[in-house]
Amino acid sequence: MSVPRNRLSDRILDAFNMACDQDDREVARELFRVLEIVLTRRAGQADLDRRQDVTDIRAASLRLEDLGGA
Repeated sequence: MSVPRNRLSDRILDAFNMACDQDDREVARELFRVLEIVLTRRAGQADLDRRQDVTDIRAASLRLEDLGGA
């Protein structure tokens, strides 16, 4: 059984990966930019996105670099 992905950042990450899969570089770049905003907007505050594992974020960053979008 999979864990529900209810965080906004998870849904943006899913859309980012879909854009990459479809080779839509412009959309992937913009979605990654939005993902960065969502993940950093509450720095220093109690955050709703308390990630213990950032492996998927790192993978997305590497995938963006592979697309030539970093």
